[in-house]
Amino acid sequence: MRPLLLLLFTSAAILADSVVPAIPPQIERPWPGADFWANPAEDWELNNGRLENRFSGGGRNVVILTAELGDAREAFNVRTTIDQISFETRGEGYVGFELGRQGLVDDYRDAAVNGAGLPVGIRFDGRLIIGSDADSDETVEMPLRNIRLEFKAEPIEGGLFQCTLRASDGTGRLLAKFSRSVHETRLRGLVALMATTQLPANMDAAKPRPPRQKPIAQKRGDEGRFAFSSVDISGGRVDAHPERAFGPILWSTYTLDNAGVLRLLVQAAPFDRRADMQATLELPGREPILADLDGNSRTALFRVRSVPTNADTPFKVLLAGDTWEGTIRALPKSGPIKVAALSCNDATGFPHPELVANVAAHEPDLLTFHGDQIYEGIGGYGLIYDQKPNDRSLISYLRKYAMHGWTWRELLRDRPSITIPDDHDVFHGNLWGEGGEPSDTTQGFGNPSQDSGGYKMSTEFVNVVHRSQTGNLPEPADPAPCRSGMSVYFTTYEFGPLDIAVLADRQFKSAPRDLLPEAEIENGWPANLRWDPVESSDHPEAELLGPRQEAFLRRWARNPAKGARFRVAVSQSPWCAPQTLPKDIHHDKHVPSLPVYKPGEYAPDDEPKADFDTNGWPRAKRNLALELLAEAGALHITGDQHLGTTGQYGTKTWKDGPWWISTPAIANVWPRRWMPREEGKNRRSGDPKWLGDFKDGFGNAFTLHAVANPHDIDREPGRLFDRAVGYAVITFEPSSGQVTLENWPYWAAPEKAAPDNQPYPGWPIVIDPASGNRIR
Repeated sequence: MRPLLLLLFTSAAILADSVVPAIPPQIERPWPGADFWANPAEDWELNNGRLENRFSGGGRNVVILTAELGDAREAFNVRTTIDQISFETRGEGYVGFELGRQGLVDDYRDAAVNGAGLPVGIRFDGRLIIGSDADSDETVEMPLRNIRLEFKAEPIEGGLFQCTLRASDGTGRLLAKFSRSVHETRLRGLVALMATTQLPANMDAAKPRPPRQKPIAQKRGDEGRFAFSSVDISGGRVDAHPERAFGPILWSTYTLDNAGVLRLLVQAAPFDRRADMQATLELPGREPILADLDGNSRTALFRVRSVPTNADTPFKVLLAGDTWEGTIRALPKSGPIKVAALSCNDATGFPHPELVANVAAHEPDLLTFHGDQIYEGIGGYGLIYDQKPNDRSLISYLRKYAMHGWTWRELLRDRPSITIPDDHDVFHGNLWGEGGEPSDTTQGFGNPSQDSGGYKMSTEFVNVVHRSQTGNLPEPADPAPCRSGMSVYFTTYEFGPLDIAVLADRQFKSAPRDLLPEAEIENGWPANLRWDPVESSDHPEAELLGPRQEAFLRRWARNPAKGARFRVAVSQSPWCAPQTLPKDIHHDKHVPSLPVYKPGEYAPDDEPKADFDTNGWPRAKRNLALELLAEAGALHITGDQHLGTTGQYGTKTWKDGPWWISTPAIANVWPRRWMPREEGKNRRSGDPKWLGDFKDGFGNAFTLHAVANPHDIDREPGRLFDRAVGYAVITFEPSSGQVTLENWPYWAAPEKAAPDNQPYPGWPIVIDPASGNRIR
């Protein structure tokens, strides 16, 4: 029998000077509630009125979103009840609170996910702590049973607060007490409930908080699991923020095509996946439309016909007492049509408020996300690898992917979007999907597993990724699942005068290791330096798109949509390898340690290298796909390489193929570059030597027209801005048939003051994609 579900959505009770986050009774589920963010979500459960830490480790916490310690020099209190649920404790940890939690970005979402604060609570040896530099002489007997923990802070002179922590039993009897002074800067920020087997770094809590505070180590292991109930925060220093509640509806995405078919996907919080739930969509002039919540992906998909394409349509979604509203925009018919393209979102800079504002300033008609919406480091705490179906891996992914939605949801609620997964989205560093087959995990989940081809994670897991990211797309052109049961998503989307083919250039790609044994490939790179990838990498069985997608692309190329003015292909990665490495380096594992040059400086001996993770291989199938795109007169929009580029592919010779634009990364730790020692041929007048006609490491011809190389530009944080990060804007002008291609810096937008109002040097580029000519 499926569990009963309380459908009423409850959030924090907010009184005059008190915030009491809701911990619903009689409910069991992974999601703690809209007032909370769990770190990591897969280690916590809501269990009948308690927030339970089910798996031990460092820095396990549940952050309260709807209250914050502000600037007022007034007293405040934080209270909770703690029960130990593990039989014993091991490690140097504590249980209690983390107060004044702040991140590196001035945004509560960053503080919730990545922040650090003042440790307050009971150590595993029973001593009370306020900060890591002082603890009590009195102790509380372990294990903890129904312990009431109360922290009180009152302002005193010298920018300090006098703080007292009390631990009492269920009858109110005082068990231990500890007092000390704490600097006011350490009591400003979010509040978290903490259960950690690791202690924070040493700090002097009576001194001001440093600009950067290192979070508690997130190491898994040791033992110390606890449950929290009846938490409340009160006092004049407490600021209530009910608008920060996140869920049950997290965000939505949609597409509306020229035929008036709407596909709207609602991403919900991770309820119990066995629960029977329905979401309701309300559109003007229609009866409410119901959709079941998919238990694995926690999504509800609405497919509605005859939605107006010539006028904006407001919508409202209802789920578990929550309401989410947005607008289905009228389709563009004439005038410039703007597409904003993004990819590769490493953790640095989350939640990217400046980037989101800059993208919004262009007023894009369509958003495209080309993969790596998540990386291993997003949100911390590593990954839960498992090739067998299990909910913990799903919750791990959904928490990380929720950070993507948390970043972009205000733009996504009122404009269409295309999102496609890449390797990191399915917990791979590199992916050769082999048509959805499972990879060989007998040696674990590292490089040997990836090199074997196929997917390290279960088909259930990959299908959740596909559903959550691509579920709003039109139905697949060939919807049959792979032999493994893995879903597919390649399709067409007719959007005004744009006829878009959405492709999966990883899912069906062959793995090179076993096809080319003499290359001795390790993580996509040939270790045999005597082996020549230009002469020896061709193999008759090697696939890029696979037969099903090739057949689809052939049909699409030869049958343009009615009224189509532009043909566009959207995929993960460019179909060439525009990257260089120093002559004596033969693997891109060294990229993070390479020097990032100052503007005007240049690598002395770089040359193109053969990276099998790129879609420069397999060459024959790459050429076939490009010939079909050229036949369609299509523009190729991609991401993946962390390197913003624009150029024209060559197949038999230079400039006989279609154009591509590849987006810069949103954020990355792999700053690839194109700095070849050999100068480009047939360059345009005034172009630098790194542009022009080239061949990549596989011998593929291409003409590079612009590249945004990483440079040390003295803009902080350097870990973000020195890596040539940003976004692409593609503007289609139906009246002329021309397309303007631009790659923009992360920090730039058209309304800003110079020089931050321009794309990267080398852009804009204006082309006629039908003829393949560059206009300017």
